[in-house]
Amino acid sequence: MNNQDLDQNEMVFDRSADIAPANRSAALAFVASGLLGMLAAIPLSAIIFLVNARFPGQLEKTVAILGGIFIILSVSAPGIYLLQQRRFADPRVLGWLALTGGSIVLVSTYLYWVSFYVRFPADILIWSESDFVNDILKFRVGYPIFSAQQNNDSFPYMPGTQLLTFFLAWLSGNGLSIPAYRAIQVGFTLGAAVIGVGCVSQLIALAQPNRRVHGWDWSGTFYLPMLFLFATNALTNPFVHNLHNDALAQLISVVAYALLLKYATNPSPRTLFLMALIAPLGFLVKQNLVVWAVFYVGYLIVFDQPRSMRRVVAFAVLTFGSVGAVFGLCYLLWGTHYIYWTITVLANHTMSLLRSAQHVLDVWAYFTMGLVGGAILLRGKHFNRLLGPWLVWLGLILIETWSSGIAWMINHIGPGSLIAGIWFLAGLHRLGLAMHQPTPRALPLRLWFRVGIGVAVVAFFFSELGIIRLPLQPFGDAPYKYIAAIEQEFVGQASKDILLDMGTWVYVQDGVIMKDRAPTIGERGYSDTGDFSEMIRRLEEKRYTKILIRNLHRADLWYEYATWHKPSGIRQALLANYHEIGKIPAVAESNPGWLLTYGFSEISILVPNPK
Repeated sequence: MNNQDLDQNEMVFDRSADIAPANRSAALAFVASGLLGMLAAIPLSAIIFLVNARFPGQLEKTVAILGGIFIILSVSAPGIYLLQQRRFADPRVLGWLALTGGSIVLVSTYLYWVSFYVRFPADILIWSESDFVNDILKFRVGYPIFSAQQNNDSFPYMPGTQLLTFFLAWLSGNGLSIPAYRAIQVGFTLGAAVIGVGCVSQLIALAQPNRRVHGWDWSGTFYLPMLFLFATNALTNPFVHNLHNDALAQLISVVAYALLLKYATNPSPRTLFLMALIAPLGFLVKQNLVVWAVFYVGYLIVFDQPRSMRRVVAFAVLTFGSVGAVFGLCYLLWGTHYIYWTITVLANHTMSLLRSAQHVLDVWAYFTMGLVGGAILLRGKHFNRLLGPWLVWLGLILIETWSSGIAWMINHIGPGSLIAGIWFLAGLHRLGLAMHQPTPRALPLRLWFRVGIGVAVVAFFFSELGIIRLPLQPFGDAPYKYIAAIEQEFVGQASKDILLDMGTWVYVQDGVIMKDRAPTIGERGYSDTGDFSEMIRRLEEKRYTKILIRNLHRADLWYEYATWHKPSGIRQALLANYHEIGKIPAVAESNPGWLLTYGFSEISILVPNPK
């Protein structure tokens, strides 16, 4: 590289240095005030707990009392502000106070609601939890994360989330705690929201490069709670409190986007190096996070000014080479079994464009937020600076929506939805819906009208974003009695001889890696990639002294769905070699918040037929 190239690079990496200090100050103020907003939700969630405990089973009365409390708290701050400022009140501040109060109430409801799921001691809340804990158990006992498919004890997710979760739980002294594992996922989600606040600040700096922060900015008390609600929404992020890779994948995606905005604001070799590490680290968590390498390279080619193909090639070699190194290391550790589980199985999923189109309609509000935020911020002379990051968000959410066509669930669209919320909040800030200094004069009526319409529209979006939850206990004692009945079947017997179709908590203390688990068989039966002959042979040999299996007599038996292209043969082998001696009833809950039926259906208790 000659001296001219060095001079050009220096110019590129310094071209936005004038806005960096102001942006850092704003980001710190946003995050600090946002954490205060989150802290305010904690005592309110304690009030929700006390009211529910005081009126057990009286759902309507509980909701009525809490609704009254929420209304009083939500209008208190705007009311005090109006009394203080009177005719000099600023409608933008009033609207901001109202939305902030509403967001804190919604966060408090979520914290109360999610606490019941986080504390549940068995790993059966969703299909991935059993294998998630199984991977942690494998690491502890030295068993391969990916083994031969005939063992039916692995699943197609990369092990990064499981291993990091175990490491953090171990550091806290809770290495064997399933609730601790879930609490860590909630921590990842909060981290994504905090980084998202920094992204809001970066977008504001890109749209208003001459902006300076004077004094304390309380705007984050609305931004952080709202971003946390977006990161935990029931539509596109329903599993971030469960044992799944979604929470960490979302955190990595938001960090990736923050680095992109940082580079767009103030390019530097250090930021570029960190960007190159995102794809290999993301690959360890979720295979599709490699797409960030593609986005970064595309951004450098199209939007980096002045463009340097040498820089593009060097970046591409580093980031894709690092992904290749991670892939090679995994292959050295687990061989062809790794290829089968993480590539072959997923590559055979059927993609439905009809489902993808339906998912666009399901999450239209998040698409709208990103589009509206872009329309607000892309106005003016800084269009070119903001267009690249906005197109990266649009490309991300479109790819996520397309890939979600492999199933009816839409959790793939979680990171794109959160980034859409980042653009929306930055757009609101650009429009002036934030804290302002007191004005020495009365503001015109048209401003009150415009702000009122804006606040009403934002409040309307609340109902379409999956962020409203009932302040009710989602379930009572029935799920606990259900897992106690399962544990009773293991009393006095070796756990290695009893097959539970889903749920690893009963094997953790004994360090047993159980074969023939239902979720992994269901995954491969659906994609028609499984060889189940060894499980059938084990059933014919009556290898298990007892089998606990859900949905044995239904069409949606996890071991053999009626919709599969061809039967697995497992149902026939079960009925031919085992007979039913009892049942564990399905969980029946009357609470309107009860949604979990997947891991709580009726269990048939099977024992071998006499020889």
